[in-house]
Amino acid sequence: MMINVAVVNRISKFLGSGYAILLSTVCAIEIGTFFPDAGDFVRPIGELFLTFISLSVIPIIFASVTGSIIQLISSPPSGISILRVISTFLLGLFLAAITGIGIGIILNPSQAVLGSELISDMITQNIFNSIDEISLSDPVGLLRKFSFSDFLTNLLPSNPFKAFSDGNILQILSISVLVGIAMANLDKRKIRHSLAFLNIISSLFKRILQFQTNLLPIGLFCTLTSSLSGISIDSILSMWNFCVCAVIIFTLIFLIAACIFHIYSPIGLIKSIVALKKPLTVAFSTCSNQVTLPFLTASLSKRFKLSESAVEMALPLGITMCRVGATAYYAFVTIFVMELYSEPLTVFQMMFIVFGAITMSFAASGATGIAAITMISMILNPLDLSLDSILFILIAVDPLIDPFRTIASSIMNAAFSCIVINKQRRRIA
Repeated sequence: MMINVAVVNRISKFLGSGYAILLSTVCAIEIGTFFPDAGDFVRPIGELFLTFISLSVIPIIFASVTGSIIQLISSPPSGISILRVISTFLLGLFLAAITGIGIGIILNPSQAVLGSELISDMITQNIFNSIDEISLSDPVGLLRKFSFSDFLTNLLPSNPFKAFSDGNILQILSISVLVGIAMANLDKRKIRHSLAFLNIISSLFKRILQFQTNLLPIGLFCTLTSSLSGISIDSILSMWNFCVCAVIIFTLIFLIAACIFHIYSPIGLIKSIVALKKPLTVAFSTCSNQVTLPFLTASLSKRFKLSESAVEMALPLGITMCRVGATAYYAFVTIFVMELYSEPLTVFQMMFIVFGAITMSFAASGATGIAAITMISMILNPLDLSLDSILFILIAVDPLIDPFRTIASSIMNAAFSCIVINKQRRRIA
């Protein structure tokens, strides 16, 4: 049987278009919401797709960050300043935490939650075993208290190969920085060979990623359908105000990013949003900054015309270390729990929440699902607040909030890349 090359090319072109991605997302929302049983059927395909993407993303992150560190140390930096990157990230994280605290105080979603008889009774009785009914995909052993010492201990892996095997992005980033610093202190001939090798690795897996892009609509459909099928309608109704407040926070972050694009993007606001349509759709559907990273990198380097080497340095750092969506959400949840327990908020506590939310966003970059949510105890424990009684409803609504949280981090990191790379403000008529 002869294969019609023209038909194959048309199908491939359609699958790589924004229309196919949009269609798959709409279908996933419809099917995942109204036919939850379909989620169990397509879940293995979605997990296989995410694993397939990670196959390329992790080597690209290692090669890009290591190569960028080598070039920054061994030769004068061009197009990017580490000091500018760090200061921009820290300011963004600080403002994100303040936004989460502010929305939590002003809108006070805890009142509506306490008004729900079901949720109020569960909080009062401290029913921790409800977690097993909410998610069976995460091992119960992950439900433990996390501390700042855990974060510091896990910052560097005892076995670097295990970090790559587990896909722990924070540890992989730490390894990349250390390897880059070590390689930058070699002689010039070895530095050239090292950069050439890293460039080959990066190019090889980018080529593999191009093939994976053709499967993107199918993968997005499966992952989003399986995510939506696990959402409990009763939990959403009980936590509706909480979810709305969280989405308002992420909307504010989106608007701030739009202002940055208006000022710093070389192609302007409207073209910037259009150029980010594909990576933001990936972020919404997969709820993974890691999977979104290569698509965001391609958009910034090709559509925004930013320096590819600078983008490959700044963006992985931002995706790992500057998770503004997570920072704002953790600060917001802390205020939410304090209001549930009628705990007064002091200036010192507010400062601690800001610091804790920023620190916890670093620590949670290598964790997903229940493990990431339970890390909120890093902030609550020093405030003498218990997460146990509220954890189950946070887990129940997290699949609904996670897509917006991921989009917020992705678009803000794209905006930050415009600031740290495109230093000159765009002339605005």
